[in-house]
Order: sequence, then structure tokens, then C-alpha cells
Amino acid sequence: MIAEQDFSLDELARAVKERKPEVGAIVSFLGVVRAGTGTETGTETGTETGTETGKTGEEGKKIKGLEIVVGDEAKAEREFEELKREAVERFGVEAVEIVHRKGSLVVGESIVAILVGAGHRKAAFRACEYLINALRVSGAVARKELK
Repeated sequence: MIAEQDFSLDELARAVKERKPEVGAIVSFLGVVRAGTGTETGTETGTETGTETGKTGEEGKKIKGLEIVVGDEAKAEREFEELKREAVERFGVEAVEIVHRKGSLVVGESIVAILVGAGHRKAAFRACEYLINALRVSGAVARKELK
């Protein structure tokens, strides 16, 4: 799901539990806008920033936030649904939720949430890691650092 407003992890987890009562573990990933300096690359969450790569950023300016851009929302939603189906089939998990924000976000705001429900935690952790990595390279969502 693409969202302009912030979301509640509690509500997302509740929805997973209500939809799939056989779930014994829910693993979540929450990506947030962080302070620091970075290098702008214009790609999705998880792009290399100066703080991750040890660089100080091209201009050494502090990040004030991110502009999250979704070019074709319907296409992005289809890509999210396909990723969810892949995770269910590949890892044998019961439920997957993906929520990605769009618009201008400031430091501390939530960018993306991924919740994976499974009968056991190992499959949920593996599927969650797979999904965040797949989102990073999907191209469905772009970001621009605001300095």
C-alpha cells in the first residue's frame, strides 16, 4: 500500500493476526528518515548514504528529510503485491503487509513498514529480509534527499 499519512505498526500487526490466526510470529521492519549526511542517488529506500558507506556526502550537508516519489502508483501497488506473493510462495509464510509512504518526510518519520506473519519466526525473518532487499532494487519508489 502507498500512503501519504503515517501508519501504525500496531494496527498492521493486528490486521495480520485477525486475518491469519495461525500466525505464531510476526516480524517487522520499519524504515525511518534518519539524520546525518548523505550522498543523493535518487533511488529507493536503502540507497547508499554517506553514513552507511563512510563518506561525508558530496557537500557535507545534513539531511533534513526525504522526498518520496511514486511515479505510477498503480504499477507500484502491483509490484508490492507481486513481492508479497513471492514471499509467501518462497518462504512459506502466512501473511505479508507492505506500506510505503510518499511525499515530503522529515527526520524521524516512517518511510516503509514490512510485516511478515508465519507459523515460526525463522521463515518470517528470512521473508522480511528478502522483501526489504527486493524493495530497494524494485524502482517502484524513488527518493531524493532534502538538505
